[in-house]
Amino acid sequence: MNARRDDSGVDHCAFSNRQNMTTSVNLNEAKLNITTHVLDISRGLPAGGLAVCLYKFENDKWILLKESTTGSNGRCADLLQDERENSVPGRFKIEFRVNDYFRRNATNSMYPLIDVVFDVQNPREHYHIPLLLSPFGFTTYRGT
Repeated sequence: MNARRDDSGVDHCAFSNRQNMTTSVNLNEAKLNITTHVLDISRGLPAGGLAVCLYKFENDKWILLKESTTGSNGRCADLLQDERENSVPGRFKIEFRVNDYFRRNATNSMYPLIDVVFDVQNPREHYHIPLLLSPFGFTTYRGT
């Protein structure tokens, strides 16, 4: 990958494939991408069918951006509602509605909801927020 800045101050990256064809990407137009992957470590399986909501904190309140559900692989590939949320850094929250998921699997859990709050400092980066889940505990981290 080669990076360069043009006369207007815009950063570009050039990616070369095996046929030596080059694709140019304007780094200033790169989009924020927020994803999650939920694994039920008590069952050793992806947590498919789990309701997930993405919020952004603005004007002292949480604004719902997107409601989604994990696929059979436990993933939500893109939680952003549209490109307007991409333009500025900010505080986000993913709400995992685990109560219904555990009920469907005939399991009691002490956590009906799990909120993961995180700060987006560079809206051109990918923010992957995995959740490792069990009925009595959970952990999360910034993934890749």
